[in-house]
Amino acid sequence: MAAMLAEPPGTLEGSGASLAEWRRPGLVGRLEGWSPEGGLGGWACPWPLQADAPPLRLQLLIDDLLVPGQRRLIAELTAAQARPDLQPLGLAQPCGFRFWWGPAQPLPPYGQGLVLRVLAAEGGVELAGSPMRLDAATYAQIDQQRQHGPVRDGAFTRLEAPLLHGWGRGPEPLVLRLDGASTLPITPPDPLPEGPWPFQQLLPTALSDGAIHHLQLETAAGQVLDQRFELLPFHLTPWAALQQHARPPFPDEFAPLARERYRSLRIWLAWADAHGTPLPPDLPLLQRLLEHPLPSGASDQEPGPDGGAVPRQPLHLPIAADPLVSIVIPVHNQYGVTRRCLAAIAYAPTRVPFEVLVVDDGSTDGTADALAAEAPGVRVIHHDFARGFNQACCSGAAAARAPVLVLLNNDTEPCAAWLEELLDPFERWDDTGLVGAQLLYPDGSLQEAGGIVWGNGEPWNYGRGGNPHDPRVAYARQVDYVSAAALAIRRELWNALGGFSPEFSPAYYEDTDLAFKVRQAGHSVRYAPLARVIHHEGLSCGTDTGADTGLKRFQAVNGPVFQQKWSGAFQGSLEPSHASAETIKDRGILGRALFLDQETPRPDRDAGSHAALVEIELLQALGWKVTLLPLNLAWLANYSQELQRRGVEVLHAPFVLSLEQVLAERGASFDLIYLTRYTVAAAALPLIQRHAPQARLLFCNADLHHLRQLRAARAEGLDGDAARRALDAVEEVKRQELAVMRQVDLTFSYSDVERAVIEAETLGEAATAPCPWVVHGPETPAPLEGRSGLAFLGSYGHPPNRDAVEAFLQQVWPALLQQRPELRLHLYGSGLDATLAARWGAEAGVIVEGWVADPATVYNRHRLFVAPLRSGAGLKGKVVAAAAHGIPQVLSPLAAEATGLRHGQEVLIARSPDDWCRAVLQLDGDDDAWRAMGAAAFAYARATWSRDNGLALMADALDRLQLPHRRCAP
Repeated sequence: MAAMLAEPPGTLEGSGASLAEWRRPGLVGRLEGWSPEGGLGGWACPWPLQADAPPLRLQLLIDDLLVPGQRRLIAELTAAQARPDLQPLGLAQPCGFRFWWGPAQPLPPYGQGLVLRVLAAEGGVELAGSPMRLDAATYAQIDQQRQHGPVRDGAFTRLEAPLLHGWGRGPEPLVLRLDGASTLPITPPDPLPEGPWPFQQLLPTALSDGAIHHLQLETAAGQVLDQRFELLPFHLTPWAALQQHARPPFPDEFAPLARERYRSLRIWLAWADAHGTPLPPDLPLLQRLLEHPLPSGASDQEPGPDGGAVPRQPLHLPIAADPLVSIVIPVHNQYGVTRRCLAAIAYAPTRVPFEVLVVDDGSTDGTADALAAEAPGVRVIHHDFARGFNQACCSGAAAARAPVLVLLNNDTEPCAAWLEELLDPFERWDDTGLVGAQLLYPDGSLQEAGGIVWGNGEPWNYGRGGNPHDPRVAYARQVDYVSAAALAIRRELWNALGGFSPEFSPAYYEDTDLAFKVRQAGHSVRYAPLARVIHHEGLSCGTDTGADTGLKRFQAVNGPVFQQKWSGAFQGSLEPSHASAETIKDRGILGRALFLDQETPRPDRDAGSHAALVEIELLQALGWKVTLLPLNLAWLANYSQELQRRGVEVLHAPFVLSLEQVLAERGASFDLIYLTRYTVAAAALPLIQRHAPQARLLFCNADLHHLRQLRAARAEGLDGDAARRALDAVEEVKRQELAVMRQVDLTFSYSDVERAVIEAETLGEAATAPCPWVVHGPETPAPLEGRSGLAFLGSYGHPPNRDAVEAFLQQVWPALLQQRPELRLHLYGSGLDATLAARWGAEAGVIVEGWVADPATVYNRHRLFVAPLRSGAGLKGKVVAAAAHGIPQVLSPLAAEATGLRHGQEVLIARSPDDWCRAVLQLDGDDDAWRAMGAAAFAYARATWSRDNGLALMADALDRLQLPHRRCAP
């Protein structure tokens, strides 16, 4: 998106301009940009051109890409101004528009995600050139136009609450606007220096309330020079000082780790509310232990609720009789630190059954006795003398009973669901041998996101000191090693490898060496970003590698031992660098793919999201790293996190603010760009050609939109002018779709019919390939017993699904009820507005169920699945999923298209209302026919839409693009 055009609004770009690039369904036009001299300008008129057509009514809106779903109407426009410069293009009628911002028109506070959009008032079609990005300079000029004042220079530099620092220029005073309301004057110094002059402004105490405030620097005439949002605390006492000098209970909402503590409490409460999970019995005690500073020294007392000393109380950890995980914690003295770690384990919600083994490595501070008295259920293994971290871990592992070992430093605090997240890669990837957590510093910054070993054998903690939420560190991936501060390994593999190698006793490099042994044995080492563990680094072994005593000195001693042992296995750059780290941090990949779509996939909402996840997973399985960029830039909590667990790098605001930014910064690193939807591709292709010309382009349009629109128009039975306008819109969409297909290297399609259409329409110029579809069903279908009723499932934001239900209720349902009044039709799916739901629900026998989290419940609960689609194109995910669950279906011919499902064998296909009645009544009344058809559909789905078939199709596509994949690797 461009903020402004090089030339002023009202001119055509270059000679030989053509209307084709500016046509959209039902109109032709262009948003040309904004300038201080001409305001916002452009032109638009109905298409096809009609001499007597009324001028188009338009809407000017502002969207904020960083706050999806918020849109503000700025003004209504009419495209009726004379534009003689357009006459050479055949546009004789007045069709221009121009808009100047005035005080009456709203202008939201500036944000980096603001864009201007111009849409047709009827139909909402967006003009070419829209959206237009509002960068800071353009926004400032627009605001200046509203205020009619001169532009002056000035900016903020830093905030040292309560003092705000900045600079101005020239003799005019500046104004500091607070939260869009009150103002403070900023007077230039006297005498006035040449060039910029600094200022510092004391902020009003009313703003020191712990909330976020908007600070804006303006000229006296109102021109915005700079702005920012700042959190202004009501105190300036550091958290550590509060813990040291204040009395409990501490205001831990100000703690750096408040977010993680709140997340634990929220999950406990959610589980209690939804499933009746009991809260930890010691919750107040656990909260108190974690909000206090780390204890120092040995004592049998600790701060109580009011800050006074009280005897230590027992900690009741939920120790399982049959654990899945054995948590091994090696300790040497520092019992208070160990107690806090145990409290954190009890505080962090998890449903994974575990046992805890504390290895007392020769402690002299009474650790063993304290554990026996205060940690019932925790198993203690005692060394008579200190053998070091290496041997302590080996002793704990030897006594473990669970199939998975988790090694955990005693100076750590696990966070919510840490065990679920550590175990996830083992379930997701069969080759996983070793998994490490995301380690955080106590101030919330990143300590480690997996480790890199450089070509010279030097290890690196990737991401150290960074933001743990940065997309670059927030996805699961293969790594060189993970830290033993928090790692998981199957006990069987640990034993097969001999655990930690004895040459790295007493400590250091044993975890790096273990990772190399795991890979040598044919397994992968992975990093789990959502397994968060706070690590108070250095409490166990110190931080000084040059000390004469203490375990930390062995870091320098064991480094050369490790480098000599594994010198033949090191890869990548010899010299560490941050730039190289971004390339080699992803181990085990053959290429990098950028996956572009309009939104983040939500597989429980629509079939298109399921398809996107299938295609991403197949690329990953063939050896590719996938980076997803949803063009709306939204981070969607659990949907985005599930992608990150899958190993997908999910880009989102505020870390990226546009596709152009991503391609300009990283375009050269992508070998493949996967484009979904022709509207996404059309906007992206010019940027790709500029910034990533080396990338091969694979395009999946999901279905042919113009074919879908054509079928919808026919289903509506349009005639006259309405039919002509609909066909014109179909023709325009077809032009845009085929234009994209001619520019990419390969086009995916789910349908043989659509591939034939594409090849015919482009005269073979657009290369096509069958798009893989994988469906996961149960091992055996749910039995007939207990089933009842008909079901339909779909996203009602998709017009063909709304049309299908409407037509079925009008043409088929009354006749079915007349013959079998006890029948019930259950309507499932997302995107159904309240009005339509109420109307459908008022129909006899119709039950509007709405969105369902797991579609399998639909396929397993009901007797028949119906898909009476009259429009649409491509493969119907709901039909494929129903077949994979073994539920018999009655389909329209269009619903069965591209599936290969045969009438009378796997499904019944109905072409008329009478066909529908006969088919539904047959399968509803004949149990033998029901079982036979369900079994046939189930067998067909498993053979046709298997993962192996999907991998083969994706591999064939990569072959055609001359790109590598793992199946072809030697």
